[in-house]
Amino acid sequence: MEIGGEIAPSFSNMNIGGDYNLINNVSHITGAKTGITLKYYSPLGLGVETGLQYHLTGFKVKQGLDFEVYNLPVSAGVTAIPRFHFLEVPALLSYRTGGNKIHGIFSAGPYVAFAVDGEIKTRANFLIDFNLGTYDLNLNNNIFNRWEIGLMAKAGFEIPIQDFKLSFFGSFQHGLNDLSDEPILDIRTRRYALGLGTGLAYVF
Repeated sequence: MEIGGEIAPSFSNMNIGGDYNLINNVSHITGAKTGITLKYYSPLGLGVETGLQYHLTGFKVKQGLDFEVYNLPVSAGVTAIPRFHFLEVPALLSYRTGGNKIHGIFSAGPYVAFAVDGEIKTRANFLIDFNLGTYDLNLNNNIFNRWEIGLMAKAGFEIPIQDFKLSFFGSFQHGLNDLSDEPILDIRTRRYALGLGTGLAYVF
């Protein structure tokens, strides 16, 4: 049995589609993912992994208005950054391989997530960047689906250090259900994220 913690920068985005989708120019944001992990491995190297993780994800939308003044290009625009704060519980099957000094680890499986909070940060650009403000999202509104089910995969290696194991890994996750629940308009939103992180676990 192993118990530990992990932390990783998270590069997240959202697939946005549907017949009435008016959101274009979507790009990723850099968030964070951290939490507690529980792992168990059999002597054959097969194991399971779960835990509780906090995950800040979102996406960025920019609407530009470029023009010229006396033949000089001027860039102007507004950027909106919706951000969501999730709690995630993974249920992964794992396989560990390698010798005594270094282990390779591969994990994959489903996860369940719940959106605790959300906000939209707005920023304007006209010669210089400046913030317009941050606005809370009411996730209790009927247009939001706060629960998410998705798939996750991790790969990396770990180094045993006495009673501890230091790990380095990359991860990818993708939601399977829509986070928007618009009953009239056909708008579909599914988030995904790539992470590169490190962890430290105590081995019982």
